[in-house]
Amino acid sequence: MSRDWENWDVGGIANEIHTIWQNSPIEDAHRQELVDIVSGYAASTAPSILEVGCGTGLIYQKLISNLPTGASYIGVDSSLKMLDIARRGFPEGEFLFGDGYGLVFKDQEFDVVLCFEVLGHIPEIGQFIAELLRVTRKICIFTTWPSDGHEVVENYETIGGVQFLHRRYSDAFVRKTIKSRALKNLSDIESVSLRSGGQAYIVTCLS
Repeated sequence: MSRDWENWDVGGIANEIHTIWQNSPIEDAHRQELVDIVSGYAASTAPSILEVGCGTGLIYQKLISNLPTGASYIGVDSSLKMLDIARRGFPEGEFLFGDGYGLVFKDQEFDVVLCFEVLGHIPEIGQFIAELLRVTRKICIFTTWPSDGHEVVENYETIGGVQFLHRRYSDAFVRKTIKSRALKNLSDIESVSLRSGGQAYIVTCLS
């Protein structure tokens, strides 16, 4: 697969995006809403959590104080520059280089798998979702940007002079993809409309 859409390490864009994320009350409120959703589903004793596309660690920053004692967290990202920011900002965290199209973890290794604001920036989500579900033991939570009727709406956005893929998906398309890519029986697929305009999917797996 050509990776010309993956521009997070171009120039100083990682630092620029991190600054935007850090200093925007809207972005902060969005992260808090996501963490509130996760906290409602990760209340089990000492859950193991994987975040795919952890970026600069800002979800980790909010999430870690909301987790039960003994919970574990691993964040993975394909941007070396964003991982560097995360490691410098949160040295106590575990942030690893990883590719969501081919995660190195075992089947059902994590109780909870998270993936926020990633699927809208990649060209094909089927294999990515399959990997998220493969390593999930109980709950997988990910976000998309909804389209208006069409299965997929694709365009681009420019941040700091760097172009990024921006894809939106219909609810029917996302649900069809989840069901077709799941390697195990699914218990439930729930969706929540976010105040940001995005959509969160909570997929419950039967271990």
